[in-house]
Amino acid sequence: MTTMSNDTASQPQEPMIKLGSPMAIVDGVSFSGGDIWTNFGGNQTIQSERLFYPRTLEDLKVIVREARENNKKVRCVGSGHSWSSTAMTPDYMVSVNGMDKIHAPVQSKDGSGWTVTLETGVLVSDLDIFLRSHSPPLALPSNVVPPVHGARLNSRTLSDTITEMTIVNARGEVVTYSEAKDPEAFNAACLNLGLLGIVYTATIKVEPMNVRLRVTDSFPTLASLFQGPLAGNALKARILKNDSTEFLYWPFQHFMKPDQNKNIWVKEWERTNEPAEDMTQYANLPPMVDNPFFSTLQTGSRVMEMPDALHFPIGDGKTTVVDAGCAFKVDPDFNNACEAITELVEKNWEFTTSMAERMGTAIEFRFIKASNKMLSPAFDSDPEAIFCMINVMAASGTPDFEEYSSGIVSNWIHKYNAK
Repeated sequence: MTTMSNDTASQPQEPMIKLGSPMAIVDGVSFSGGDIWTNFGGNQTIQSERLFYPRTLEDLKVIVREARENNKKVRCVGSGHSWSSTAMTPDYMVSVNGMDKIHAPVQSKDGSGWTVTLETGVLVSDLDIFLRSHSPPLALPSNVVPPVHGARLNSRTLSDTITEMTIVNARGEVVTYSEAKDPEAFNAACLNLGLLGIVYTATIKVEPMNVRLRVTDSFPTLASLFQGPLAGNALKARILKNDSTEFLYWPFQHFMKPDQNKNIWVKEWERTNEPAEDMTQYANLPPMVDNPFFSTLQTGSRVMEMPDALHFPIGDGKTTVVDAGCAFKVDPDFNNACEAITELVEKNWEFTTSMAERMGTAIEFRFIKASNKMLSPAFDSDPEAIFCMINVMAASGTPDFEEYSSGIVSNWIHKYNAK
């Protein structure tokens, strides 16, 4: 299993690899033995028997053959931005970063849409650049294979944008899945979590950059958004009017000071045909952490090209974080979302302030429509159902965060049937 990393849109970052034995080659495929691989967040570390570095489809076939002959499991890794242990194995790991070819976009015969086929190691940052240079310029909707989501309500997960996927299975066969060939098998392949084999290519839907996004940043109070008898319906109206909506919460009113933050950062994206602003004036602004500092420099709205609007850095690109999150179906009146968010803010405050070393905790959540992929946490038979994708985050190494976040997620599972 591998994914493109949406955290690399602004500045690519790499996992850490401590080499074991010197590089060797088997039938043209480079590998090393005993490497220690650590993800970017630092919460997953594994020493694999072999770490392979393929560059071609034939390389993938060789790796699968070697694994089959030696009775080894195979897992794939990309840029290492996943916090889960999905890619961990002491057997054979495959770093697919060298498989980064992007094929020319193709327009449908009726002219209604575009698709692009890419190899499994392509970064979102590189794909953005490639699509922008196309004529007409194109943009992608969020990451392939796990149910990665963006903030756009109608984008669902990126797995929902896949039209075709090619996988090298455990027998070394190259199998292409599509809706036309076998809808049920295709549905499973789009979100297979690496269980069907090594993903070679995926073909995904992209869209012309013929509209731009007006990005509005505001800093309302938590009470005004999530409390009171009308809060749920007001939140629903806010979500439905936007192309995308994202909420980010830092627990302190001022950085490294004890007062609890009563406000929340809200980012809203609305489609517009207005010309995009020159964004170079914002290029060197420091990260937004302190409340008044953010309010002074970043509130208001501006028109941006779609990729610039959807891919924005919220940190310094060096500080690593860990995350726990899930999805739950929002009630028609959005009251369960308001309840969950209000409760989480208080639990986060209690956890954060009980130890000085826990100053780096935060909350992030978005709303997307249901996925039709069976293994997605946002799966629902009603395509208009809305899910809250909610995350608790902390700086890597925050004491007891794993226990705290596991308790939060467990509560959501039991209370809201979260996944």
